[in-house]
Amino acid sequence: MKAHIETITDLLLGAAYADKRLEGDELASISSMLCKLLGTDTLPQAQTDRIGEFNPAKFDVTTAAGRLRFESPENKRKVLELVASVSDADEELDFAEDAYLRKVAAGMGLSDADIADLTIEVLEDEDIGGLLKP
Repeated sequence: MKAHIETITDLLLGAAYADKRLEGDELASISSMLCKLLGTDTLPQAQTDRIGEFNPAKFDVTTAAGRLRFESPENKRKVLELVASVSDADEELDFAEDAYLRKVAAGMGLSDADIADLTIEVLEDEDIGGLLKP
């Protein structure tokens, strides 16, 4: 995974900007995740610079995620869990963040079924009626 740290950094930053708002907790969460991935206590200057230079308007999530297409299923899953964790850092459920996670998965060659436990499911009216029946 270290070989793809720039791509992972960008995917995590994209997740933070997915809802058009960058929250302080999201940046702290990203920094912490990157330190753990790199096995360091402090974020290397290269990652700090990358965070500072990230431009969400120019970022292509599908292309970035595609760079991880040939990673193992376990590594793909780990990246998706990290992306989901960034989305959770602001403690708000947001459909834009959910859509972003789906784009990351699709870019890596995964289906919605592969990530069903990480995404938001909207129930249709007819599904709600039987929800509380024994």
